[in-house]
Amino acid sequence: MPADKPLPEHVKIIQRLMLRAPQHRAILIPTMLLIGLTALALGISLTLLAGIEINLSTYPYSTGFWVTCWFAAASAPLTLSIYLSAKQAKNDHHEVDTPQLRHIFRSLAPALLSGFVIGMLLSFHDVRNLPLTAAIWISSYGVALLAIRIYCTKSARFLGVLMLALGLTYCWVALRTYGDIHPIHFANFFMCVAFGMFHLIVATGSILFAKVNS
Repeated sequence: MPADKPLPEHVKIIQRLMLRAPQHRAILIPTMLLIGLTALALGISLTLLAGIEINLSTYPYSTGFWVTCWFAAASAPLTLSIYLSAKQAKNDHHEVDTPQLRHIFRSLAPALLSGFVIGMLLSFHDVRNLPLTAAIWISSYGVALLAIRIYCTKSARFLGVLMLALGLTYCWVALRTYGDIHPIHFANFFMCVAFGMFHLIVATGSILFAKVNS
């Protein structure tokens, strides 16, 4: 019998990712909860700051301020996920910077980077494009989750499909209602629903599912 051939590196990475599903769940669920709470708090705060009865032709803060706020908000769950990953790595007695982690970031980067840049360019071109920017960010986030579906739990894979479908739907809604609703309020609404409510719902469902199956 010929000796078994060694597995390709990408197959080894996939196997390790699948075997570490419980550890991934321990990182994903708190991160999703933080994303949901942060998005809801920021979206509501930005809406109140702009004013509920704001005129369509009035813009109390700039596109740069809006983009910076959401970009800063994204750093909180990212920091949490890095901290939890480092803690898990310490408990498992291995380095944080592993081939698996590099594989995950390489898979995430194209969708997240292209979506962020395209959406940002649209909003800086015209502040009325803010809802379209939010929709593009949501759909690109969904694509990014689907790109790491092997790493994700079932709930996160479902969230990826949901975000992609929701983002594409919001793109259509944003174009059809262009100029009819204040762009700041509409964009904040998109972000609150997608990154706020749905992340909290999926994270809560994952917690309940884990308890039922424990």
